[in-house]
Amino acid sequence: MELGQKRYRSVAVALHWAIAILILSQIAGGLYMHNLPNSAAVKFDLYQLHKSFGLSIFGLTIIRLGWRLAHRPPALPGAMPGWQKLIARLTHWAFYALMVLTPLAGLAMVSASPLNVPTLWFGMVEIPHLPFFNGVADRAAVEDVFQEVHEYLAFSILFLFVLHVAAALKHGFVNRDGVLRSMAPRGAAVIGMLAIAVVLGLSALFYIQSDAPEGEISRNAGHNQNAAPVASPAKAEPDAAETVVSVTEPVGEPLAVLETDASSAETTSTAAPSPVWAVDYAASTLRFIGEESGEKFEGQFSDFAAQIGFDPNNLSASSISVEVRAASADSGNPFRDDTMKDREWFDVKKHESAQFRSSTIRKTGANSYEADGKLTIKDFSQDITLAFTLDIDGDSAHAAGGADLIRTDYGLGMGASWLESEKVALAVRVEFEINAVRAD
Repeated sequence: MELGQKRYRSVAVALHWAIAILILSQIAGGLYMHNLPNSAAVKFDLYQLHKSFGLSIFGLTIIRLGWRLAHRPPALPGAMPGWQKLIARLTHWAFYALMVLTPLAGLAMVSASPLNVPTLWFGMVEIPHLPFFNGVADRAAVEDVFQEVHEYLAFSILFLFVLHVAAALKHGFVNRDGVLRSMAPRGAAVIGMLAIAVVLGLSALFYIQSDAPEGEISRNAGHNQNAAPVASPAKAEPDAAETVVSVTEPVGEPLAVLETDASSAETTSTAAPSPVWAVDYAASTLRFIGEESGEKFEGQFSDFAAQIGFDPNNLSASSISVEVRAASADSGNPFRDDTMKDREWFDVKKHESAQFRSSTIRKTGANSYEADGKLTIKDFSQDITLAFTLDIDGDSAHAAGGADLIRTDYGLGMGASWLESEKVALAVRVEFEINAVRAD
């Protein structure tokens, strides 16, 4: 340090202000995303960005700490009482400890999580999880402990931040002893801060763009059960075989009314059209059953739309088309539900919905049927057979059935951490119960 130095060096000033801004943003963003409903698709992305910025704070703090140990800061004013100098030094070192421990507690939290969600710095660099939790029996309990620790540490930073700002303002406007000016950004420090902001901003932008949706599913404008059919955007008017009737909308924002696929159109064009059935979504369910760490769990998709044209006496002209919004998956476990939105799983930002299409339906018993069709999730399509029972009573119908799937056939959870010892079982059961009324 130069004799008589009254200011912090530009590197220290740039790091000081960059870390301060990031910490305030992290605390505000953490409180915001914590209060978001689990059904919000953006919540998962906010958590990923929160982790990325937290790791950035950790890295910048290590740099700042190294710089601090190598470069002595300006001396405190001689007139400042000894006890105030001691408190100032203790506060600074407490800040350093908290800025290191808080991100580490967050990393410990995600490392202990039984969901084992990969941690990627802005979606580009995978950060290894801490290895201390592999043999822990109840990892969920450990995760909860570190979540509380992480929150307490964050609020401790906020408390010290308020004290620090109050002390700085006192030095600047009451004592007028130059302490506040010693950390004021100028010249090279401002350039350094801008450089840090540009790097982190571009990294966040890369993450957002790489995880942006390829297209939005069109939605009905109103909530009228008898609204006019929605045509394909590629056609001004639908063909006769593609005309459908709007259905009662499901929970949440409705998916578009679906059209039949090409094979269905060809089939129905050679026979009389089957009756169209409007689904009563309030009385219908679409469930999934899986297994994690040897324990079964259940959930449901709260937002799906189905177009059903069915006549038991004219199966060749019958068809089923279903579209499911993946982000509506709810298993009652917030961490699991957030994980299912990730790119490793449903990748809801790029692939908002999964689709099932069938125009080949056959009778297998008195009131039992099978529908051969194609299930598409993300960019993966597989032929499946949907077995179901159907009871028709006048203009009302009740159907129940399902299918057994292998999740890796659809690119779900392909990372090594998800496949190891089948922590999340490969087999998944999908079941439905549909109540509908004749709409034509």
